[in-house]
Amino acid sequence: MSLEAKSQALKALIATYDTDWLLGDLSGLMRHISTGHANDQLGKLSSPLRQLYFLGGLLITSDDANADDIRFTHEKWNEIVVLLNEIEAEYDKFFFPRPEDTIDEQWRQVREVAMPSFLGYFNQGPLNYEEQTVNWISDLFTPLDTIIEAATSLKTADFINFYDALDALIQQNMQGIMTKFLPVKPNWRDYSKVKLVNTAPPWLEYKPSEDEQALYQFMADHGIINRFFPAELVSADLPEDKINAILSLLSISRASTDYLYYTSANPLLEKPIINLGTGMFQVFEIKQVIHATQDLLERVCTTNTVDTKRYTDRKGKLLESRVIEIFSAFFKKDCQIFPSYYIDGNEQDILILWKKYAFIIEPKGYALREPLRDPDRAFPRIKKDFEASIGYGYAQTKRVEQKFIDGVPFYIYDEKGNKMAEIDPSKYEADFSIIVNLKSFGQIQNDLSTLLPIGEDDVYPWAVKLDDLEVFLLTMQAQGKKPLDFVAFLSIREELHGKLICMDELDVCAMFLEGKLSPQLASKQSKLLVPPDEAGIFDKQYAKGMGFKNEKYWAEKKGGKHLFI
Repeated sequence: MSLEAKSQALKALIATYDTDWLLGDLSGLMRHISTGHANDQLGKLSSPLRQLYFLGGLLITSDDANADDIRFTHEKWNEIVVLLNEIEAEYDKFFFPRPEDTIDEQWRQVREVAMPSFLGYFNQGPLNYEEQTVNWISDLFTPLDTIIEAATSLKTADFINFYDALDALIQQNMQGIMTKFLPVKPNWRDYSKVKLVNTAPPWLEYKPSEDEQALYQFMADHGIINRFFPAELVSADLPEDKINAILSLLSISRASTDYLYYTSANPLLEKPIINLGTGMFQVFEIKQVIHATQDLLERVCTTNTVDTKRYTDRKGKLLESRVIEIFSAFFKKDCQIFPSYYIDGNEQDILILWKKYAFIIEPKGYALREPLRDPDRAFPRIKKDFEASIGYGYAQTKRVEQKFIDGVPFYIYDEKGNKMAEIDPSKYEADFSIIVNLKSFGQIQNDLSTLLPIGEDDVYPWAVKLDDLEVFLLTMQAQGKKPLDFVAFLSIREELHGKLICMDELDVCAMFLEGKLSPQLASKQSKLLVPPDEAGIFDKQYAKGMGFKNEKYWAEKKGGKHLFI
């Protein structure tokens, strides 16, 4: 079958399922991806998160005329899994040789860049923690509230209050059913239409308690904890009219559309709340609500040239200030930080001097474009985006790095030409170049040798996503590690380019924290394949408390007795 035929067959299979039940079941499966549970259903999926989202997207865009199935059979689920994996494999074929292709170095480089960029973009969800997104939204968009309010009659705080209220409600629903810390809500039966049949023999004379009945209902209908009525979210800061206004922007109803392909815009990513048509709504994935909010506010703030400039200026300044905050908290008071300085008339972003080490940092907020399927068309676009972000950042860091290499004392200036400091390179044992961006290029960022040309005696910078930088340094602090450990990491990290196969930088960081990454390993390995599950160390730290600003459930995490979604 063709890609289109396979996609149509899968959509026909999914269309028979009840909206509430299937979305709830898929949500339940997504919660188990990181735990290793539900392996009987998830174990054979090649990209579980995106594939489950794809199923949800197919369901919500299908006709519900005969949608009454409320359970999978093994045979039907296996058929769904086979089609999902075959569909993903069809996209892999775009990068295989065609009869007319000449297999040379150019052909190989194009695929070496385009294939991981394409698959990483479509197979990975947002890799960060919700507090990072909430804090970013608040700091970025609140100063732009005049734009947002004119378009939506809402402010940034309204969206954040909505997300916090919805998240709290779902967590309470989970605690009420799965733990003894909160009671189950009295009207829990109103949130599920799945009928359970008591199969216990009459002679057993066992009547489950109310709490047990609620738990059994949850096992049959995972979506029960994700359903809500708008009135449940009302508070002094969040009246019902604002709730309804936000729901009109972030919710979708099931209706037949032409959505069919894995790489098409999934409606559940843009609108992760489903209007069930009974006055009740259902969240597909709670954390996607805050990501969808960020995307929505970005669209609102970039509808014209004037607003777009305000937005990009604000984003650039915020990125720089956030990088400074992260490093200030890590180095404490033992460092000098110079923001927005000039060398030889060229503007630079951040220079940090700590003891015998210099850190040359260039934040880059360049937006990445969606990669194209055709590798020959995708390559020039990816390369252009890469050069405008990491390539440009490296050119900036190289100017300062060269000053340290030359060894001649030099001055740095502010924007008005006033001297900020004199720097003597002889006082520093090593300097490190760091490029911080908002969205990662994946494999081609983690191993810069593919697209970043450097001199024979030069070393590669460390290119890292802002959220990954924060998580790494906070975890280092939580483990009692010092800035010298960070220096050791950067020294090892320079050696990995040209030999690293890795889609997520945090997997590399995790290997270092767990003692699996040494100078000997970095120098001896010709190729280093990093397993995709190394970063679990950060989830464990987050469960204990990461240390984010306004981190949720801090006391409960320290108590260690609660379950969280």
